[in-house]
Amino acid sequence: MMSRDRRPILAAAGALALAGSLSGCGLIGQPETKSAELSEWFTVTSPVFRDGQDLPPRYGCRTYPGGQGKTPPLRWSGTPNGTRSFAIVMDDPDASGGAYVHWVIAGIDGTVNELVEGARLDRTVEGLTTGKKAEYAPPCPPEGERHRYRFTIYALDHPAPFEDGAALKDSLPAIAEHTVGRGRITGNFGGK
Repeated sequence: MMSRDRRPILAAAGALALAGSLSGCGLIGQPETKSAELSEWFTVTSPVFRDGQDLPPRYGCRTYPGGQGKTPPLRWSGTPNGTRSFAIVMDDPDASGGAYVHWVIAGIDGTVNELVEGARLDRTVEGLTTGKKAEYAPPCPPEGERHRYRFTIYALDHPAPFEDGAALKDSLPAIAEHTVGRGRITGNFGGK
């Protein structure tokens, strides 16, 4: 059991790790090892694509044939005890300017274990994306490019750690501070 005195230090370390995540490491990056702060890992799946495989066209932006811009269905299991809510961060680590955050949502009830296609969630908060919008931005890589899109689900010990419309510099560290576990699924989208 962690002492109360260490919690702020670990939270600060988590926030620093998250701040570095946009360069491909840290909280939304691929972990090298399981840290003490994130010792609980869980499984994320989707009924429409497998990890590392292609996202169906309907989940892309409307400039792609068949693109409808919907969120894909996601399921998760094996979440840690003490989970009060979930947050989801969807990012593109292959964007030309570094990782591009397409979606930041939190406040998903801790008893929920799946999202349906095109989900519109009540009583949740959405942070700003890299594009400075508080909404889901579907995959839309430049023509002829193929990008990876990571859907990382965070189990949190807080009901909603940031306010609606929070900037990335505020929402991502808030998620890091309250993360008790996480899971991820990655889908590919774009030209080959």
